[in-house]
Amino acid sequence: MKNCHDKKVHIEISHNQEGEFSLLVSDDDIGTRIAGEKVGGCRTLKRFTVNAQELIDSIKEHAHE
Repeated sequence: MKNCHDKKVHIEISHNQEGEFSLLVSDDDIGTRIAGEKVGGCRTLKRFTVNAQELIDSIKEHAHE
């Protein structure tokens, strides 16, 4: 991902259709479910925004542990 320093990523934790939790990641245009079952019509429990480059750096750091 080029030029991520100013881009933001939205992280959402939602109830899913199985009654459990799902993790979704998106930007202002598109998103994807990372873990858990389908969430269509389900309640978002928590949503926060992080810097895309910081998220990428953190993933890379923890991937090497």
